[in-house]
Amino acid sequence: MIRIGLIGFGRTGKEVARELLLDQSVHLVCVFKYHDTYVVDQEVGWVLGLDNTGAKIALARDFEEVIQKEKPDVIIDFAAKRSIIQYLPIISQYNINVVVCSTGYNKEQIDSLKEYGEKVGIIHAPNVTDGINILAALCKQVKENWPEADISLIETHFSGKRDVSATALKLVESIRDTEDIKVGRKKDSIREDNEIVIHKVRLGGVIGQHQIIFGNPYQTITLTHNSISRRAFGRGAIRAAHWIYGKKGYYTMDDVINS
Repeated sequence: MIRIGLIGFGRTGKEVARELLLDQSVHLVCVFKYHDTYVVDQEVGWVLGLDNTGAKIALARDFEEVIQKEKPDVIIDFAAKRSIIQYLPIISQYNINVVVCSTGYNKEQIDSLKEYGEKVGIIHAPNVTDGINILAALCKQVKENWPEADISLIETHFSGKRDVSATALKLVESIRDTEDIKVGRKKDSIREDNEIVIHKVRLGGVIGQHQIIFGNPYQTITLTHNSISRRAFGRGAIRAAHWIYGKKGYYTMDDVINS
């Protein structure tokens, strides 16, 4: 049974923790939060209304102390707008593998992940769900067989989300060659050659929907992925944790899906 540590206990992190507690193939041993709230030092199971399993919620400032005590095999990172980079020296020191599901990393930070991939196993997965990664593979197939098609993407998320989703960027990056990637379209503007436009929709409490539309003058193909529950991230993270267990190197979810 793989011992798992989880960084992040927000909306998504809680659902990931729930899946980790319910899955018999892994053992959640610790959870880290960045901010001190009433849940710190509490049993994860108690907070989520499940049976207690001994895993407690700790502050990230106590990271090394908890790691020494609980000895996880794999760390899963779901901390919003935070960087796991600062913990990589500790993670590599204790020979722990990592599934990085947080987003917003720049090139320098990704280079750091790749560098530490020489010491431990790292999966960089801005979207760890099976469905999105299968969608990306299907998009590549359509692009290869229909290279002249126009392409647009519509991404729909909850009202409070500001940025273009990392998932939308991942999808268009997976199928671009020389295309210009734009966000939105100005009034009265026409389509330019070889462009991909991402259209943002923000509605209520929508978790996430991504539609990729391919078209020529006579037909279109639309591929859609809907996130029905954030627990899908937990299922994907468990699959990734099993895959990276015992490995070294820097990988993405493409490696997991295609293995």
